[in-house]
Amino acid sequence: MAEFSMTSRAPWLAPALGVIAIVLTLGLAWQAYDRMQTMEVQLARRIGAFDAASQEARAAARAANAALADLQGRLATLEAGARETQNQQLALNAMYQDLARSQDERVVADIEQTLLLAQQQLQLAGNVKAALIGLDAAATRLAQLDKPQFNGLRDAIARDMERLKLLPAADIVSLNARLEVLIQSVDRLKLESEAEPEPRKAPAAQSGAVDTLARFSAEAWREFKSLVRIRRLDHPELPLLPPSQRYFLRENLKLRLLSARMSLLQRDESTFHNDLAEAREWARSYFNARDEATRAMLASLDEMRKVPVLLKDAEIDASLKSVRAARGRSR
Repeated sequence: MAEFSMTSRAPWLAPALGVIAIVLTLGLAWQAYDRMQTMEVQLARRIGAFDAASQEARAAARAANAALADLQGRLATLEAGARETQNQQLALNAMYQDLARSQDERVVADIEQTLLLAQQQLQLAGNVKAALIGLDAAATRLAQLDKPQFNGLRDAIARDMERLKLLPAADIVSLNARLEVLIQSVDRLKLESEAEPEPRKAPAAQSGAVDTLARFSAEAWREFKSLVRIRRLDHPELPLLPPSQRYFLRENLKLRLLSARMSLLQRDESTFHNDLAEAREWARSYFNARDEATRAMLASLDEMRKVPVLLKDAEIDASLKSVRAARGRSR
């Protein structure tokens, strides 16, 4: 009854409320639409900004990828260069080792050759001085290198040098040259049978007091003495030698000196001294000892007979053994 009364009183209330509801609905709808539009605009803006940012990000990513690719390329190039440098370093190290080994081998070969020459000087010529010069040259070469692997060789050379310095100095080369001079001088020697008579002294002046008979007697005696020549020969069995025998006598003396020369080169001291003694005896017996050439030969033979030619312990085996061991280690 009350509801009916309200409806009958305000018939317009319901439509008004409906209109209000519609208006409110439309307002809300419009507001919602406006918000949606605003949101769409904002969303579109944000999407646009996002797209721009995305494009920038993609561009940055592409740039980063390009930079990364470039860096990777550079890194690969650097790695290749590093590998090449490492390979070159390894090759250089190998070459240096080969060069050092080759240099050591050359040094050892040169020193071995020097020591062999020094050994030949000792064995063939007995020249201790020349051998010492060779050993000193080898020691100087090793001292300049100053490498510890050659210390044993340096010590061996030093010991051999000290031992050789204590040996008697027999200059075989000089003795050989002196023998050659003596052999060539044999043809200039004068035989004893060819010696000229001593010059006759002039007679003393006679005083006027000496009579004629005394002067005649003295003159006759001098003339008689001039007809007789007395010579002193150690070997009367050959008072006068024919030319052929004189030739063979000189040749035999040369052969005796040649034999002494061979004994000298062979270090046969006993035979060397015996040959010199026999050569001296021949020169003294058959040749004019008053002649200057003969006296010079006799003096030279006497001097050479006093020289020892046999060198004991004249060898450098320790140095040669050490250098051969060093050569084996350097390979």
